[in-house]
This record gives sequence, structure tokens and C-alpha cells, in this order.
Amino acid sequence: MNSIKIDFLFLLTSILLGACGQILLKFAVGRLGPVILGWPEVFSTLIKIFLNGWVVLGITFFVASMVLWIRVISNMELSRAYPSVGLSYCLVFISSVVIFKETVNLNKIVGLISILFGVYFLHR
Repeated sequence: MNSIKIDFLFLLTSILLGACGQILLKFAVGRLGPVILGWPEVFSTLIKIFLNGWVVLGITFFVASMVLWIRVISNMELSRAYPSVGLSYCLVFISSVVIFKETVNLNKIVGLISILFGVYFLHR
């Protein structure tokens, strides 16, 4: 496999892991209940958040994504790599509709299609 294909594979994997991290955090928040960061609840809320297994797993996905991201930008132009992260918006949107039953409307679909075209043209 040539270097460009490997870089692209690392890029896509980093994007996928970041999107999965977002979904896991949303899943965790749905089970935690209200997140109150006002005084004096802030400390008990933070403990509750960081002791939640789903939050820890989501953070783990983010850390893995970051490590791969560092690899990606060490070999790829940032001006090409960073806008590609927009693909994560598409992945999170689709996952949110399927998992969390979030709404779909024409504006969201047009926005996602715009992102896909943008990333496509960016890599041509």
C-alpha cells in the first residue's frame, strides 16, 4: 500500500473514532441525567461524569483519534486534512438519527450533501 493510501486510511480512522467518541458521550449523557455545573454541584457532577464507563470509553476513542490525527498531520497538508474532519458531522448525523431517533429535515440533508461535496473536491 502506498503512503498516500495509508495516510488516507489513518485520516478516515481518526475521523471515525472521533465520531464514535461523540456518540458514546451523547449515549452516556442520556443515562446520567441533567449535567449541572453550577456551584456547589459541580464537583459531584464531574465525579459522576468521569466515573461513567461510557464517558471513559468515549474519551478513550477521542484519545485514539488524536494519536492517529497527529500521525495524519505529520504527513498530510493541514489544509487538506482538517476540512476532511467534516465527514465526522455526516457520521454523527446518521448515527444520531439511527440511535437517538433525532429529526431529519431538508436543511440538514442539504448541509450534509454540501459537506460531502466539499470534502470530495478537497481531495481531488
